[in-house]
Amino acid sequence: MPVLGHTNGVARELTTLGEALRAALSRLPSGLELASFPIWTDWADVVGATIARHARPRRLRRGVLVVEVEGAEWMHELQYLKQELRGRLNDRLGRTAIREIFLVLAGATDERARSTRPARRE
Repeated sequence: MPVLGHTNGVARELTTLGEALRAALSRLPSGLELASFPIWTDWADVVGATIARHARPRRLRRGVLVVEVEGAEWMHELQYLKQELRGRLNDRLGRTAIREIFLVLAGATDERARSTRPARRE
């Protein structure tokens, strides 16, 4: 039977320190995710201010960096620069963390999610 603590008249189940630490540590990024942190913090320095205004890294999973791009013109331009940008980012990381850059239009995933949801009844 769990032990209950009382705070301001509200009963709460007590948690062991070990359980609290495991829960907190499970929310922290893994070592590889932390090692890839410069992708986000140094993005503008690596790709340049102009590109950074129109393209943002969204996620890195299994070596694929998803970059959200504003507009078809910028997507077209960045298609030609993907290999160069990948090389610069990997140089900044000091390892080959990015094997591919995948470009998506800004808002495309949001629009797709809205269009696939059933309409709400009011």
